[in-house]
Amino acid sequence: MIHIGDGAVPGGMAQVLNEYLSWNFTGVRVRAMASTTGRGDPLVLLRLLRCVVRILSQRMSRRPCAFVVHMSNGGSFIREGALAALARLCRFPTAIHLHGSVFVEFAARWPRLVGAVLGLAHKVYVLTAETEEVVRAALGPRARSRVVKVVNGVAVPEITSEKERIVLFAGEVGLRKGADVLLASWPAVHEKNPEWQLIVAGLVTPELRTVPAHPAVTMVGSVSRDQVHEWQARSAVAVLPSRNEALPMFLLESMARGCAVVATPVGEVEELIDGCGSVVPVGDVDELAVAINDVIQAPDQTARLGAAGRAKVVERYSDVAAARLFEREWRILLESMRRGVMTGRQKLAP
Repeated sequence: MIHIGDGAVPGGMAQVLNEYLSWNFTGVRVRAMASTTGRGDPLVLLRLLRCVVRILSQRMSRRPCAFVVHMSNGGSFIREGALAALARLCRFPTAIHLHGSVFVEFAARWPRLVGAVLGLAHKVYVLTAETEEVVRAALGPRARSRVVKVVNGVAVPEITSEKERIVLFAGEVGLRKGADVLLASWPAVHEKNPEWQLIVAGLVTPELRTVPAHPAVTMVGSVSRDQVHEWQARSAVAVLPSRNEALPMFLLESMARGCAVVATPVGEVEELIDGCGSVVPVGDVDELAVAINDVIQAPDQTARLGAAGRAKVVERYSDVAAARLFEREWRILLESMRRGVMTGRQKLAP
Protein backbone atom coordinates (compact mmCIF):
# COMPACT_ATOMS: atom_id res chain seq x y z
CA MET A 1 0.00 0.00 0.00
CA ILE A 2 1.38 3.37 -1.00
CA HIS A 3 -0.16 6.42 0.68
CA ILE A 4 0.16 9.87 -0.90
CA GLY A 5 -0.68 13.09 0.88
CA ASP A 6 0.36 16.18 2.80
CA GLY A 7 3.65 15.62 4.62
CA ALA A 8 3.52 18.77 6.75
CA VAL A 9 4.26 18.36 10.44
CA PRO A 10 3.05 18.44 13.13
CA GLY A 11 -0.56 17.31 13.27
CA GLY A 12 -3.30 16.87 10.71
CA MET A 13 -3.03 14.55 7.75
CA ALA A 14 0.71 14.05 8.15
CA GLN A 15 0.21 12.82 11.70
CA VAL A 16 -2.31 10.26 10.48
CA LEU A 17 0.11 9.03 7.82
CA ASN A 18 2.93 8.80 10.35
CA GLU A 19 0.67 6.75 12.61
CA TYR A 20 0.14 4.23 9.78
CA LEU A 21 3.88 3.88 9.28
CA SER A 22 4.38 3.05 12.96
CA TRP A 23 1.58 0.45 13.23
CA ASN A 24 2.06 -3.28 13.07
CA PHE A 25 0.25 -4.57 9.99
CA THR A 26 0.50 -8.32 9.48
CA GLY A 27 -0.72 -8.72 5.91
CA VAL A 28 0.19 -5.51 4.07
CA ARG A 29 3.28 -3.39 3.63
CA VAL A 30 2.62 0.32 4.12
CA ARG A 31 4.67 3.12 2.59
CA ALA A 32 4.00 6.86 2.28
CA MET A 33 4.99 9.72 -0.01
CA ALA A 34 4.56 13.46 0.59
CA SER A 35 2.96 15.28 -2.33
CA THR A 36 3.38 18.61 -0.49
CA THR A 37 4.45 19.96 2.87
CA GLY A 38 1.62 22.42 3.09
CA ARG A 39 0.68 25.83 1.83
CA GLY A 40 3.55 27.68 0.21
CA ASP A 41 5.73 24.60 -0.24
CA PRO A 42 8.48 25.76 -2.66
CA LEU A 43 9.24 22.20 -3.72
CA VAL A 44 5.67 21.11 -4.41
CA LEU A 45 6.27 20.54 -8.14
CA LEU A 46 9.30 18.37 -7.40
CA ARG A 47 7.34 16.35 -4.84
CA LEU A 48 4.50 15.86 -7.30
CA LEU A 49 6.95 14.72 -9.96
CA ARG A 50 8.41 12.16 -7.56
CA CYS A 51 4.89 10.84 -6.91
CA VAL A 52 4.28 10.57 -10.65
CA VAL A 53 7.54 8.67 -11.11
CA ARG A 54 6.64 6.35 -8.22
CA ILE A 55 3.25 5.51 -9.72
CA LEU A 56 4.72 4.87 -13.17
CA SER A 57 7.56 2.75 -11.77
CA GLN A 58 5.04 0.64 -9.88
CA ARG A 59 3.17 0.17 -13.15
CA MET A 60 6.33 -1.09 -14.81
CA SER A 61 7.16 -3.47 -11.95
CA ARG A 62 3.72 -5.13 -12.09
CA ARG A 63 3.99 -6.03 -8.41
CA PRO A 64 0.67 -6.03 -6.52
CA CYS A 65 0.12 -2.50 -5.26
CA ALA A 66 -2.72 -0.18 -4.38
CA PHE A 67 -2.74 3.57 -3.77
CA VAL A 68 -4.52 5.55 -1.07
CA VAL A 69 -4.58 9.24 -1.91
CA HIS A 70 -5.22 11.54 1.04
CA MET A 71 -6.93 14.89 0.48
CA SER A 72 -9.08 17.44 2.26
CA ASN A 73 -10.36 20.36 0.16
CA GLY A 74 -9.22 23.20 -2.06
CA GLY A 75 -6.00 22.63 -3.95
CA SER A 76 -5.68 19.03 -2.85
CA PHE A 77 -8.59 18.12 -5.14
CA ILE A 78 -6.50 19.35 -8.06
CA ARG A 79 -3.05 18.28 -6.88
CA GLU A 80 -3.71 14.90 -5.28
CA GLY A 81 -6.76 14.42 -7.50
CA ALA A 82 -4.44 14.37 -10.52
CA LEU A 83 -2.32 11.69 -8.84
CA ALA A 84 -5.44 9.61 -8.18
CA ALA A 85 -6.34 9.95 -11.86
CA LEU A 86 -2.86 8.74 -12.86
CA ALA A 87 -3.09 5.75 -10.53
CA ARG A 88 -6.44 4.80 -12.08
CA LEU A 89 -5.05 5.31 -15.58
CA CYS A 90 -2.31 2.85 -14.66
CA ARG A 91 -5.06 0.43 -13.58
CA PHE A 92 -4.12 0.42 -9.91
CA PRO A 93 -6.78 -0.10 -7.26
CA THR A 94 -7.17 3.41 -5.86
CA ALA A 95 -8.80 4.79 -2.73
CA ILE A 96 -9.33 8.37 -1.62
CA HIS A 97 -9.15 9.14 2.10
CA LEU A 98 -10.87 12.42 3.05
CA HIS A 99 -9.57 14.54 5.92
CA GLY A 100 -10.20 18.04 7.17
CA SER A 101 -13.02 19.94 8.74
CA VAL A 102 -14.37 22.04 5.85
CA PHE A 103 -14.87 19.40 3.15
CA VAL A 104 -18.66 19.70 3.35
CA GLU A 105 -18.54 23.45 2.62
CA PHE A 106 -16.02 22.89 -0.17
CA ALA A 107 -18.21 20.20 -1.76
CA ALA A 108 -21.17 22.56 -1.72
CA ARG A 109 -19.15 25.20 -3.62
CA TRP A 110 -17.50 22.84 -6.11
CA PRO A 111 -19.88 19.89 -6.59
CA ARG A 112 -18.71 18.96 -10.11
CA LEU A 113 -15.03 18.91 -9.14
CA VAL A 114 -15.73 16.88 -6.01
CA GLY A 115 -17.92 14.40 -7.89
CA ALA A 116 -15.37 13.97 -10.68
CA VAL A 117 -12.41 13.39 -8.34
CA LEU A 118 -14.23 11.08 -5.94
CA GLY A 119 -15.58 9.17 -8.93
CA LEU A 120 -12.00 8.08 -9.67
CA ALA A 121 -11.82 6.02 -6.49
CA HIS A 122 -12.72 2.39 -5.99
CA LYS A 123 -13.14 3.26 -2.31
CA VAL A 124 -13.67 6.55 -0.46
CA TYR A 125 -12.79 6.56 3.25
CA VAL A 126 -14.55 9.18 5.38
CA LEU A 127 -14.31 10.17 9.05
CA THR A 128 -17.71 11.68 9.78
CA ALA A 129 -21.35 10.86 9.11
CA GLU A 130 -21.86 14.29 7.51
CA THR A 131 -19.00 13.72 5.08
CA GLU A 132 -20.34 10.25 4.29
CA GLU A 133 -23.73 11.72 3.41
CA VAL A 134 -22.19 14.36 1.13
CA VAL A 135 -19.93 11.82 -0.61
CA ARG A 136 -22.81 9.43 -1.23
CA ALA A 137 -24.82 12.27 -2.72
CA ALA A 138 -21.88 13.31 -4.92
CA LEU A 139 -21.34 9.77 -6.22
CA GLY A 140 -25.01 8.92 -6.63
CA PRO A 141 -25.60 5.34 -7.79
CA ARG A 142 -21.83 4.82 -7.95
CA ALA A 143 -21.60 5.10 -4.16
CA ARG A 144 -23.06 1.73 -3.22
CA SER A 145 -20.28 -0.07 -1.31
CA ARG A 146 -17.55 2.41 -2.27
CA VAL A 147 -17.96 4.71 0.74
CA VAL A 148 -16.51 3.42 4.01
CA LYS A 149 -16.62 5.24 7.35
CA VAL A 150 -13.33 4.81 9.21
CA VAL A 151 -11.66 6.24 12.32
CA ASN A 152 -8.42 7.91 13.23
CA GLY A 153 -6.34 5.68 15.47
CA VAL A 154 -3.70 6.47 18.09
CA ALA A 155 -1.23 4.55 20.20
CA VAL A 156 -2.32 4.13 23.83
CA PRO A 157 0.70 4.52 26.16
CA GLU A 158 1.06 3.37 29.72
CA ILE A 159 0.04 5.92 32.36
CA THR A 160 3.27 7.00 34.02
CA SER A 161 2.56 10.55 35.27
CA GLU A 162 0.36 11.91 38.04
CA LYS A 163 -2.24 14.30 36.74
CA GLU A 164 -1.66 17.97 37.53
CA ARG A 165 -4.01 20.95 37.69
CA ILE A 166 -3.51 21.76 34.04
CA VAL A 167 -6.02 22.38 31.26
CA LEU A 168 -4.37 21.84 27.88
CA PHE A 169 -5.12 23.18 24.41
CA ALA A 170 -2.90 22.15 21.49
CA GLY A 171 -3.32 22.97 17.83
CA GLU A 172 -3.47 26.01 15.62
CA VAL A 173 -4.19 28.91 17.98
CA GLY A 174 -6.83 30.56 15.83
CA LEU A 175 -10.51 31.06 15.19
CA ARG A 176 -11.20 27.62 13.65
CA LYS A 177 -10.00 25.85 16.79
CA GLY A 178 -11.92 28.31 19.00
CA ALA A 179 -8.81 29.56 20.76
CA ASP A 180 -10.38 33.02 21.01
CA VAL A 181 -13.34 31.55 22.91
CA LEU A 182 -11.05 29.64 25.25
CA LEU A 183 -8.89 32.66 26.07
CA ALA A 184 -11.99 34.77 26.69
CA SER A 185 -13.45 32.13 29.02
CA TRP A 186 -10.36 31.57 31.14
CA PRO A 187 -10.73 34.57 33.52
CA ALA A 188 -14.04 33.13 34.73
CA VAL A 189 -12.40 29.73 35.22
CA HIS A 190 -9.43 31.21 37.06
CA GLU A 191 -11.68 33.24 39.34
CA LYS A 192 -13.24 30.07 40.75
CA ASN A 193 -10.19 27.81 40.41
CA PRO A 194 -7.07 29.98 40.77
CA GLU A 195 -4.82 26.96 41.33
CA TRP A 196 -5.42 25.69 37.79
CA GLN A 197 -3.26 26.66 34.81
CA LEU A 198 -4.12 26.80 31.11
CA ILE A 199 -1.36 25.76 28.68
CA VAL A 200 -1.87 26.76 25.04
CA ALA A 201 0.45 25.05 22.57
CA GLY A 202 0.53 25.89 18.89
CA LEU A 203 1.26 28.52 16.31
CA VAL A 204 -0.78 31.68 16.90
CA THR A 205 -2.61 32.84 13.77
CA PRO A 206 -2.51 36.54 12.80
CA GLU A 207 -6.04 37.30 13.96
CA LEU A 208 -5.20 36.31 17.55
CA ARG A 209 -1.72 37.78 17.90
CA THR A 210 -3.07 40.92 19.56
CA VAL A 211 -5.36 39.09 21.99
CA PRO A 212 -3.95 39.53 25.52
CA ALA A 213 -3.36 36.37 27.53
CA HIS A 214 -4.50 36.00 31.13
CA PRO A 215 -1.67 35.73 33.70
CA ALA A 216 -2.68 32.12 34.40
CA VAL A 217 -2.35 31.22 30.71
CA THR A 218 0.98 29.89 29.43
CA MET A 219 1.41 30.39 25.68
CA VAL A 220 4.24 28.11 24.55
CA GLY A 221 4.04 28.52 20.78
CA SER A 222 4.69 25.76 18.27
CA VAL A 223 6.21 22.71 19.95
CA SER A 224 7.10 19.14 19.05
CA ARG A 225 4.60 16.33 19.11
CA ASP A 226 6.59 14.67 21.90
CA GLN A 227 6.21 17.80 24.02
CA VAL A 228 2.46 17.80 23.43
CA HIS A 229 2.36 14.16 24.51
CA GLU A 230 4.23 15.04 27.69
CA TRP A 231 1.71 17.74 28.55
CA GLN A 232 -1.18 15.45 27.72
CA ALA A 233 0.21 12.93 30.18
CA ARG A 234 0.43 15.59 32.90
CA SER A 235 -2.80 17.49 32.19
CA ALA A 236 -6.06 16.54 33.87
CA VAL A 237 -8.23 18.18 31.20
CA ALA A 238 -7.95 18.77 27.45
CA VAL A 239 -10.10 21.42 25.82
CA LEU A 240 -10.87 21.99 22.13
CA PRO A 241 -13.72 24.49 21.47
CA SER A 242 -13.44 24.25 17.68
CA ARG A 243 -15.79 25.72 15.14
CA ASN A 244 -14.94 22.97 12.63
CA GLU A 245 -13.42 19.49 13.10
CA ALA A 246 -13.67 15.97 11.74
CA LEU A 247 -12.17 13.54 14.26
CA PRO A 248 -9.36 15.50 15.95
CA MET A 249 -6.16 13.67 16.82
CA PHE A 250 -5.55 16.02 19.76
CA LEU A 251 -8.65 14.78 21.57
CA LEU A 252 -7.92 11.13 20.77
CA GLU A 253 -4.36 11.39 22.06
CA SER A 254 -5.48 13.30 25.15
CA MET A 255 -8.11 10.70 25.97
CA ALA A 256 -5.56 7.94 25.43
CA ARG A 257 -3.50 9.61 28.17
CA GLY A 258 -6.40 9.85 30.63
CA CYS A 259 -7.55 13.44 30.14
CA ALA A 260 -11.13 14.48 30.71
CA VAL A 261 -12.24 16.59 27.75
CA VAL A 262 -14.34 19.66 27.01
CA ALA A 263 -15.18 20.32 23.37
CA THR A 264 -17.82 21.45 20.89
CA PRO A 265 -20.29 19.22 18.96
CA VAL A 266 -18.59 19.43 15.56
CA GLY A 267 -17.71 16.54 13.25
CA GLU A 268 -17.62 13.31 15.22
CA VAL A 269 -16.55 15.01 18.47
CA GLU A 270 -19.87 14.66 20.32
CA GLU A 271 -19.93 10.90 19.74
CA LEU A 272 -16.24 10.63 20.61
CA ILE A 273 -16.47 12.30 24.01
CA ASP A 274 -19.89 11.00 25.06
CA GLY A 275 -19.44 9.85 28.65
CA CYS A 276 -15.88 11.18 28.78
CA GLY A 277 -16.36 14.94 29.13
CA SER A 278 -18.56 17.91 28.38
CA VAL A 279 -19.95 19.31 25.14
CA VAL A 280 -20.52 23.07 24.86
CA PRO A 281 -22.10 25.18 22.12
CA VAL A 282 -19.79 26.57 19.46
CA GLY A 283 -18.57 30.09 20.27
CA ASP A 284 -20.19 30.29 23.72
CA VAL A 285 -17.65 31.84 26.12
CA ASP A 286 -19.84 31.60 29.22
CA GLU A 287 -20.88 27.97 28.67
CA LEU A 288 -17.27 26.97 28.04
CA ALA A 289 -16.21 28.52 31.35
CA VAL A 290 -19.04 26.76 33.17
CA ALA A 291 -18.14 23.39 31.61
CA ILE A 292 -14.46 23.66 32.45
CA ASN A 293 -15.28 24.71 36.02
CA ASP A 294 -17.71 21.80 36.41
CA VAL A 295 -15.10 19.29 35.24
CA ILE A 296 -12.21 20.53 37.38
CA GLN A 297 -14.08 21.31 40.61
CA ALA A 298 -14.66 17.62 41.38
CA PRO A 299 -11.33 15.72 41.24
CA ASP A 300 -13.04 12.33 41.44
CA GLN A 301 -15.21 13.20 38.46
CA THR A 302 -12.23 14.48 36.50
CA ALA A 303 -10.41 11.19 37.08
CA ARG A 304 -13.52 9.15 36.22
CA LEU A 305 -14.05 10.98 32.93
CA GLY A 306 -10.37 10.58 32.06
CA ALA A 307 -10.51 6.85 32.72
CA ALA A 308 -13.69 6.50 30.64
CA GLY A 309 -12.09 8.33 27.73
CA ARG A 310 -9.01 6.15 27.84
CA ALA A 311 -11.15 3.00 27.88
CA LYS A 312 -13.13 4.21 24.85
CA VAL A 313 -9.97 4.91 22.87
CA VAL A 314 -8.58 1.47 23.71
CA GLU A 315 -11.77 -0.19 22.49
CA ARG A 316 -12.58 1.84 19.37
CA TYR A 317 -9.78 4.22 18.40
CA SER A 318 -6.51 2.54 19.37
CA ASP A 319 -3.83 1.76 16.82
CA VAL A 320 -4.65 -1.93 17.26
CA ALA A 321 -8.37 -1.48 16.55
CA ALA A 322 -7.81 0.95 13.67
CA ALA A 323 -5.09 -1.22 12.11
CA ARG A 324 -7.49 -4.15 11.93
CA LEU A 325 -10.08 -1.97 10.18
CA PHE A 326 -7.65 -0.50 7.66
CA GLU A 327 -5.85 -3.74 6.94
CA ARG A 328 -9.17 -5.36 6.06
CA GLU A 329 -10.06 -2.49 3.72
CA TRP A 330 -6.62 -2.32 2.11
CA ARG A 331 -6.50 -6.06 1.53
CA ILE A 332 -9.75 -5.76 -0.41
CA LEU A 333 -8.00 -3.30 -2.72
CA LEU A 334 -4.90 -5.47 -3.08
CA GLU A 335 -6.92 -8.61 -3.73
CA SER A 336 -8.77 -6.81 -6.50
CA MET A 337 -5.45 -6.26 -8.25
CA ARG A 338 -4.51 -9.90 -8.00
CA ARG A 339 -7.82 -10.65 -9.72
CA GLY A 340 -6.76 -8.54 -12.67
CA VAL A 341 -7.61 -4.87 -12.08
CA MET A 342 -4.18 -3.71 -13.23
CA THR A 343 -4.23 -5.63 -16.48
CA GLY A 344 -7.87 -4.86 -17.14
CA ARG A 345 -9.02 -8.48 -17.13
CA GLN A 346 -11.49 -7.78 -14.35
CA LYS A 347 -12.89 -4.61 -12.83
CA LEU A 348 -13.12 -3.94 -9.14
CA ALA A 349 -16.70 -4.26 -8.01
CA PRO A 350 -18.26 -0.80 -7.62
